[in-house]
Amino acid sequence: MSTGMTKTLLIISGGEASVEVARRAKDNGHAVVVSDADPQAPAFAFADSCLIADVHGAGETAAAAERYNRKIRKIDGVVCTADAILTAATVADRLRLPGPPLHVAELISDRLMIGRTFVSAGIAAPWQAEIFTPQDLQRAMIAKGRDLAVKPVENRGPDGVEPLAGVEDFNAAFQRARFHSPSERVMVQQGLEGVRLHIAALVLNGVCHMASCPEQPAADALSRAASALGITDGPLVGEIVMHQGVPHVVEISARLGGFHDAATKLALGETVSPDNLQA
Repeated sequence: MSTGMTKTLLIISGGEASVEVARRAKDNGHAVVVSDADPQAPAFAFADSCLIADVHGAGETAAAAERYNRKIRKIDGVVCTADAILTAATVADRLRLPGPPLHVAELISDRLMIGRTFVSAGIAAPWQAEIFTPQDLQRAMIAKGRDLAVKPVENRGPDGVEPLAGVEDFNAAFQRARFHSPSERVMVQQGLEGVRLHIAALVLNGVCHMASCPEQPAADALSRAASALGITDGPLVGEIVMHQGVPHVVEISARLGGFHDAATKLALGETVSPDNLQA
C-alpha cells in the first residue's frame, strides 16, 4: 500500500535476500536502486535502477551511489542484506544519510576486533585467535581439540569458513580462508556444543527488538553485544549458542535479516515506533 511519499532506497547486494526488501519498498511507493557486481543478480529484476559495483567495494559502491545521486535521482536511504556494513556506512557517510558511523562499521567488519570487544565487555563468546601459518592451525588443534573452525578475519559471512572436523589437508583449509580474506588474515574459532539460535533484530534508540522470541538469556546477550559494538540504530543478525547454559555470541552482523518495512523506514529517515514492529 503506497504511502504517497516517494523516496529512493539504495539496496546494497542484489542477492535473493534483497528481493523481498525491494518488493516491499516498491509496494510502499518508493523508488528502488540495487547495487551489485553481478549483472544477473536476482533483485535487479525488482529495481527501478541498477548500479554495477562490488558489494564489498566500499569506495566503488559509494562512488557509483554519488554519481547516481548527483545525476539521476536523490538517494534518501541505504540498506544492506549482505555482510557488507562498511560499504553501507561509507555510502551513508558520503551522502549524509542515516547509518552506522564508520568506526562502528570498521569494528563490525573484523571478527578479531569483535571478539576483543566482547572480552572487554564481559560477553561470552568462543575462544579465537589469529594464526599465520598452517602449522599454527595444527598447533591450535592440538591445544584446543579438533572442534575448531578456520575463518577469514573479515566478517563477510560463510565464505572461507570451514570446520576442521574431518579436514585432512590443513594447508588447503588455511589457504582457502586466506583466499577469502582481502587482508590475507586468518583466524581460528572454537566450536561450541549446544542449541544454536539465529536471531534477527532491529535496534531502535539503543534498544534491541527481536524478530522471534528467543530464550531471555540469549536475547539479553544479543542486546549487550549490540551495545558493546556501538549499534544504536539499525538491523542486526546474531548467531548464539547456548553452551552449558550460557549464551555465547558466535557471529554477529549488522545486515538486514528481518523487520524489512521498519528497517527501510529507519534508513529513509522516517520515525519508527517500537509498538508497530512486524518481523
